[in-house]
Amino acid sequence: MPTKEAVLTLEICECGGKTVADALKIFQETSLPYKKAKKLVTECDKTCCRAALLRIFDMAYTGNIDYEELHRLIQLRNDKLGELLERMKSGR
Repeated sequence: MPTKEAVLTLEICECGGKTVADALKIFQETSLPYKKAKKLVTECDKTCCRAALLRIFDMAYTGNIDYEELHRLIQLRNDKLGELLERMKSGR
């Protein structure tokens, strides 16, 4: 498991070039719903980073940040086959 600092520096979306730390800050400072707040982070309409961003949004809302889960979700995004398997397991 990487450190908290290492997770915060991971790129959350290639389109917007934002890090996990940037996304957390944006979500914590906005009262917009997820769909609109997401565009502040990604600057696009793609769904490639949806799972990780949705969890960051939820974590920012509740204040409970799970860096290990965020790292796992970002790694899954980077590993498309792993993401497909994860979806099949969870039935999404």
